[in-house]
Amino acid sequence: MDINLTWDLFVIVFFAVIIAYSFIIGRNQTLKIIIASYIAILTADGIGNLVQYYFIGEDAVAGRIQVTNVEASLIVIKIFIFVAAIVLIATRGRFTINMDQPRSSITGIMLNLAYGVLSAGLITSTILIYTSGASLVQDGGVVLNEAVMNLYRSSFMVQTMINNYNIWFSLPAIVFVVSSFLGERGGEE
Repeated sequence: MDINLTWDLFVIVFFAVIIAYSFIIGRNQTLKIIIASYIAILTADGIGNLVQYYFIGEDAVAGRIQVTNVEASLIVIKIFIFVAAIVLIATRGRFTINMDQPRSSITGIMLNLAYGVLSAGLITSTILIYTSGASLVQDGGVVLNEAVMNLYRSSFMVQTMINNYNIWFSLPAIVFVVSSFLGERGGEE
């Protein structure tokens, strides 16, 4: 059996790991990771843009730090902040998610699977967008640098993630709202 290591395989394995992890931690914790991802996207974009404006851009306000590759530095900063913020918010965040149980166990499994897929899509597409040098907050389209352009040309999965990042960004919130109607009502009045 001949297995070729491709970026498509990498994206599929990354999705599988996040989906499996979502089944391990459960639906409520997966929702916490999705919410943490949204906060982390805003945090990474905001801090990354501030660092660029004040320290490493051509027109840096606070004095330019000598960086040989501004774009690569910004990519690393944004991805690091994104991942660190997700981990810190999901593990140390002082909030809990407590969704009502769905009416059937099949619905619960399907929702857990859906949230796992959406979490994987949100995280993967965000990392790919940051790697391309683009921002999810600022409008400017997707800027594909040469490294990402090579990935984009050679991988159907990378193309799908980058081309549809607006869907991956909005779909978790939409599914969360829709699934809120699927839970059983408790004794609250």
